[in-house]
Amino acid sequence: MTPPRKNAGFTLVELVLAIIILGGALTVLYRSVTLSASMVQASREREEVAYVFTLGELEYPIRSIEDLENDAEVSPDSSLLKGYTYERTLDEKEDPPEGVEDDGLRVLRTTVTWAGGKQRQEIVRYIRETE
Repeated sequence: MTPPRKNAGFTLVELVLAIIILGGALTVLYRSVTLSASMVQASREREEVAYVFTLGELEYPIRSIEDLENDAEVSPDSSLLKGYTYERTLDEKEDPPEGVEDDGLRVLRTTVTWAGGKQRQEIVRYIRETE
């Protein structure tokens, strides 16, 4: 049996190696926490944008396809939810080329902007006008 050493403990190399490993683990943990926080923020914004789309459709319904010009256009409205702006536009109808029948399609764009206009989400719908 060997006698116990008087200088039992960690060497300087072992201590430096343990600090390096701990620093690497803390760096990975910090990056995952910040990434998780940004994903939570993006998820919250996505949910709020969907909510503003819903509020806008309830506040400004399209009552009749026949009166699409009057029902579809919605000027920017920021009163639905603080920090978000709802807008709906109906693209101008272009005359079809000569010899091509009019398909009756109209493009309806619904847009929600936030973050001072830096972020935006748009839904594009096609509506067929029938005679």
